[in-house]
Amino acid sequence: MNTKVLAIAVVAIVGVAAVGSYFLFFNDEEEYDIVLAVGTKNCYEPFWIADKYGFFDEEDVKVKMVYVDGGGTATTTLLAGGADMTLVGADPAIRLFNETDDGMAIATIETARAGASSDFAVRDDANIDIADASTLIKPDGSVKKCGLDITTGYYSGYITYLYSAWQDGQITEAQYNKLRLVDNGSNGGGIVNVPFANQVASLEGNAIQMVCSGNVVTVAQGLTGVSVASAPSSTVVSCCVVIVSGEALAEKRDAVVKILKAFDKACEFIENPATKDEAAEYCAKFYGADGWTTEAQKTFLNSQYWDICHMIGLEDYLNFKAELLGYEGFDCTDRITMEYLDEIHSEGELYKYNPTTKLLEA
Repeated sequence: MNTKVLAIAVVAIVGVAAVGSYFLFFNDEEEYDIVLAVGTKNCYEPFWIADKYGFFDEEDVKVKMVYVDGGGTATTTLLAGGADMTLVGADPAIRLFNETDDGMAIATIETARAGASSDFAVRDDANIDIADASTLIKPDGSVKKCGLDITTGYYSGYITYLYSAWQDGQITEAQYNKLRLVDNGSNGGGIVNVPFANQVASLEGNAIQMVCSGNVVTVAQGLTGVSVASAPSSTVVSCCVVIVSGEALAEKRDAVVKILKAFDKACEFIENPATKDEAAEYCAKFYGADGWTTEAQKTFLNSQYWDICHMIGLEDYLNFKAELLGYEGFDCTDRITMEYLDEIHSEGELYKYNPTTKLLEA
C-alpha cells in the first residue's frame, strides 16, 4: 500500500553547493515504511510498475511516493530529508556524494543496451549533424546552444559526447572547452540550463538549437522543422543508480531490501515478453505527455537492460563522469555497497565498466 505525495522543490546550484527545498505533503497522517522520491520521466518505470501491479504490497512494504521531475530534484529531496530512497543518473549521484557524507549507492537499475544513450532534438535550420560535432561551431568561432537540465545525467552525457568528439579530432580542445561551458550570459558557453518542462518551448522559440534529453526528444519530434538524432554509439554510456540515505540504511534495512525485491519484480515485468507491451502501455499513460506514445515507450524500454544488478566498475564510471564535470579529487569508493543485492538474488546479468573504452559491457 502506498501513499502518494507531491513534492514541490526549488533547486538552484552555485558551484557544487546544494540549496534548500520546500515540500508540500498531502495524506501524511498514515504510517509508512519508506519514502521514495519518484521521477515522472523515463528511467523511473520500475517505480511506477511496482506501484501499479502491487509488487510493494507483495513484499509487505508500505510506501509513500514523492513525485519529482527528475534526478536533480530527487537528489535535493533526499538531501533535505524528504525521501529515504531514489534513483538518479551519474550527475546527481556525484553531487550528492560530493556535497554530503550521507547516502549510499546500493544497486544499478537499468543499463543502456547500446552505447548511444544521448538523444537529441535538433532544429533543421541549425545545420547540425550530431555525427560531426564540428557542425556545432559557427563560422565566427562561436558555438551553437544545446538545452538540457544540468541537474540530471543528461549533463555529463552531453559532455561525454563532446569529450569523445574532441578525442576523435572532430573539435579542438579549445572548442570542447567552450561547448561544455554552461552559458552564463557572457561566457558564450554551449550549454543552456533548461528544465524539462521548458525544453520544447525553448527549442521552438529558437532560444537553443537543440535539446539533449529523453522523453522530451520524442515529444519535440512533433514540432515542424525539428529532427531527432542519437549520439554515435561509441561515445556515451549510461546507467542509473539506486541511492539510499544513511538513516534509512541504519533504521529501515528490511524495508530497503523489500523495495529492491519489488523493483526486481518490476524489471522482470518489463523484460518479460508476455507483459512488456502491457508495461509500455501503462508507462506511456503514466507519463502522459503530448506526443509520447505507447510505441515511443516500447522503443525506450527496449533500449535498456532492466535488472536490479551490480555494475562492476561503478566507481570508475562515476569517477570518470566526475572528472568530466570538473570535480577535483572526487572518489566515491566508500559510497557504494552491493551487499543488499546478495540478499535479493544471485542471478541476473552483470555489467562491467571498461575504463579504457569508457563503455559498459555485459
